[in-house]
Amino acid sequence: MTMTTTTAQAAHGRRAPGPRGVPLLGSLPQWKGATAEFLLRTQRDHGEVSRIQLGPQTVHLVTAPDAVGRVLKENSGNYVRGTLYEQFRTVMGNGLLTTDGDYWKAHRRAVQPVFLRKAVAAIEPNVVRATNEMLDDWEVRARRGEPVDLVTETLRLTLVTLSNSLFGYDIRPATPVLKDVVNNVIEVMFKHGTVGEMLPSWLPTRRNRLIARDCRIFTRLVTDIRANHAVTGEGRLMELIEAATDPVTGERWSDDEVRDEILTIYLAGHETTAVSLLWTLLSIANHPGVQEELDAELDGVLGGRTPTAQDVEELTYTKQVVDESLRMYPPIWIYPRDTVDADELGGFHIPARSSVLLSPFVSHRNPHYWENPEAFDPHRFDPQKAKERPKMAYFPFGAGARMCIGNFMALLELRMIVAMINQRFRLSLVPGSFLRYGDTSISLRPVSEVLVLPRPRTTGERP
Repeated sequence: MTMTTTTAQAAHGRRAPGPRGVPLLGSLPQWKGATAEFLLRTQRDHGEVSRIQLGPQTVHLVTAPDAVGRVLKENSGNYVRGTLYEQFRTVMGNGLLTTDGDYWKAHRRAVQPVFLRKAVAAIEPNVVRATNEMLDDWEVRARRGEPVDLVTETLRLTLVTLSNSLFGYDIRPATPVLKDVVNNVIEVMFKHGTVGEMLPSWLPTRRNRLIARDCRIFTRLVTDIRANHAVTGEGRLMELIEAATDPVTGERWSDDEVRDEILTIYLAGHETTAVSLLWTLLSIANHPGVQEELDAELDGVLGGRTPTAQDVEELTYTKQVVDESLRMYPPIWIYPRDTVDADELGGFHIPARSSVLLSPFVSHRNPHYWENPEAFDPHRFDPQKAKERPKMAYFPFGAGARMCIGNFMALLELRMIVAMINQRFRLSLVPGSFLRYGDTSISLRPVSEVLVLPRPRTTGERP
């Protein structure tokens, strides 16, 4: 049953239930130990709006669809980036992911054209080229019986595709260095409750030295990208960024503004798409029935030819496979917000200047709206079933004005790449591999490498 906000409930201003925790620390030990599992238990035991004490900080976990809609859409102006985004600014600065108000609106408006549904079809040749390069390498490895690490492969693929598509920049020579840097950044961007996070940035701790080093590397990368654009004129997004102006003063964006937006799009864009792709491929590999149904659609619609951006509209089951993977492993699994003024969500009082957690990962596993939520079943997204669910029971890219700007691009990439890989290969997890996502980071990236054996698919093959 969906929790709703009514006048009568609001008048009572009830305090939401939640785990008791321990003195001083509250539920911080459980949060640090296994964040996602702790939040799933909280939803199960205390409902769709629950109150959690994390040391001195009070947060509310909100998963009721109507309450999620109120935060992201109906009353979105009352919910801003806040305390939990401070870590993101350490690396990304003041980009689209970390800012609010008129500054955010102006920056979003400046870059929006390249991310519109019709515009993203232009990435098709870059997706095809980068994916075929990867698959040709897999052919060589398959003949040798060598495994590939899906974490490394998907991150490189989406990074190269994004860089060529948006910035007209060949980032392949820099990928070995950037992989290590991005790993460090992902750890920094999510609070773990450690003492090191509380120390001032000017202290020469190991953490602060790593952050400084990574920022220097990113600054050099941005300098190279801008220089490349100045010479070649390539990269539609780069063109928009270089031409962007402040709507009030009319002045061009500062170097810091340009840097922060480029880094935000690089980091948020490729990491999340790569992790989504990885879990989709593993889910297909682990479910022979899904593989068989996917094969039938790819053979029937494509007949062996490379998919185009237009073709993906006809790949309805492929779309459902991707949607189900995004349900179980959403690109950004948790969205923190801070309240400006007090509000009522699900009949419970939410104090001003407190934090709210929205979690697609937890909402997408709410048994009120998802039968057997831990099972991978693409047919949940059959049109009639999808129509029967509350709209905000599923929000892998957020919702409202702040919906992920790259959602159309990510979906096109995922559907095309999934189709291309499954046309040529079968993947099987190397025995003994340990799969666990890093649930205290910005995405659900596995905590270790994920080794799979690629085997070329023969014509007409079925699992």
